[in-house]
Amino acid sequence: MSATLRQTRWVILLLVAAVCGALLQWGVLWKTSLPLGVPGEWVWERLSLQMPLFVVIWPAVAVALLLVAYVWLGEEWLARGGRSRRVGLLLGLWGIGFLWLLSLVASTPGIASLSRIPFVLFYERSSGYFTQATEHRGDVEGFLKGYLTQIQDSTNPENHLHLGTHPPGLTLGLMTLSNLCERFPGLVAIVKATQPVQVRDGNDAVRETELARGKFHFTDADGAVLWLGALITALMASGTCIPLYLLARRFVDPDAAWWTASIWLLVPAAAIFLPKSDVMFPFLAMWAQWFWLRALDRDSLWLGALTGIVMCIAMTLSLAFVPVALIMFIQCAVLPCVSSPGQPAQKLQWSRLKVVAGGAVALGGWLLLWAVLGKMNLFAVWIQNIRNHASFYSHHVRTYIPWLFENPVELAAALGMPLALLTLCGIVFAVKAWPPRRWEFLLPLIVWGVLWLSGKNMGEAARLWVFLMPYPVWCASFAISKLIPTWLGSRTLIILYVLQIVVCIATAIRIDGFGFGELGAM
Repeated sequence: MSATLRQTRWVILLLVAAVCGALLQWGVLWKTSLPLGVPGEWVWERLSLQMPLFVVIWPAVAVALLLVAYVWLGEEWLARGGRSRRVGLLLGLWGIGFLWLLSLVASTPGIASLSRIPFVLFYERSSGYFTQATEHRGDVEGFLKGYLTQIQDSTNPENHLHLGTHPPGLTLGLMTLSNLCERFPGLVAIVKATQPVQVRDGNDAVRETELARGKFHFTDADGAVLWLGALITALMASGTCIPLYLLARRFVDPDAAWWTASIWLLVPAAAIFLPKSDVMFPFLAMWAQWFWLRALDRDSLWLGALTGIVMCIAMTLSLAFVPVALIMFIQCAVLPCVSSPGQPAQKLQWSRLKVVAGGAVALGGWLLLWAVLGKMNLFAVWIQNIRNHASFYSHHVRTYIPWLFENPVELAAALGMPLALLTLCGIVFAVKAWPPRRWEFLLPLIVWGVLWLSGKNMGEAARLWVFLMPYPVWCASFAISKLIPTWLGSRTLIILYVLQIVVCIATAIRIDGFGFGELGAM
């Protein structure tokens, strides 16, 4: 069989499988009542439409057309330009991706649209960080001093849910925004002017509810803080396309890296869980990953330190980054062995020691900074966060075997079936070629597999695993690089891209990521 015929067959098989996968995902979500999870333990609910579908989704469709045109034309522009043009095109992709993410959320029915932002960020039921920031914004030093004692209180149910399982970074971020809005009233006016009608309606609903309860006076400044927080989260979620492009370029040509960066914007999980902090974590994880690999390439103390700074900031927000740190540690230990087999062991150890030393200095400096300025033992906080997270399963029943099979299915749906299939193809191609450097992305998959088998995440994999989802997209770049020179070339990618858009819209407007149905809000 000729190489051309083999290429044609696998492309046709991929397209047929992608169409079938998209139809399957759409059918399960929209045409069945199959539980999306494990009944009795955790199940995602479905949102219902009160209006015709096109009336609801037109904002997403309009921006999707713009996105498709930009990505298709951008591939051609990328080939013609130099470095400055590539930077401009990537920034443009980031901007359109940001609009796409907001338009997709705006297309979600009822209170789950952009109206969700004040509800999700304000109420303790969803996170509690804004409440915590409001209670302590006049005494940041006291808040930090008492933080460890606060999260050690085993009688507080929030300590094994949100607040007690996270370091104080998210609360401090909201405190900072709150203080800025309080100090600069003009900023509040500007931010308020940018709020869509849906956001204003959500603010009004929160204000009326709190007035009726007599508990909290919800001001325009509070609404501005929540909207600013959501915008920053959306910018970081969409901005993950930039480090993904850089990571893909380590193995594939610019056109394949361009498509890889573009398809990240179509991962349904980002829209489903905006404005939760989970969707901004991939941005930090991928920048840390890219800096780290560059540090290993160059045996750079300074790039190792820069990686350490990014990871320290990230781990002040969430301990979800512990697996990312583990991935990078294993990469440091394994990659030199497979990529530099002829290098003397003594020189190899010294060069890697410089990189690790840079990260270690950054970590030590960060912990010292918190001890001196914040009067807090951040390392002790991390340990307590881990203990609190471990106690979750003593309060909430989870059964290992059902979740062992449920989690990969949920992951595939959260990625979107066309993208999940591209990922599988990419892994096959990478393993078949098997140059040693491809351990860079295979090691993260192995760590993820261990995390899955360990049962540490049993439930909400679509949300809790968002920070690792760029890794499958990176894997897909190998399949994308194989598609571009085939008989249909970019046309195949456009078909897959449009399929992924359809799946993304169908999933994002159907899944209730915050339990609004339980509140009777729909």
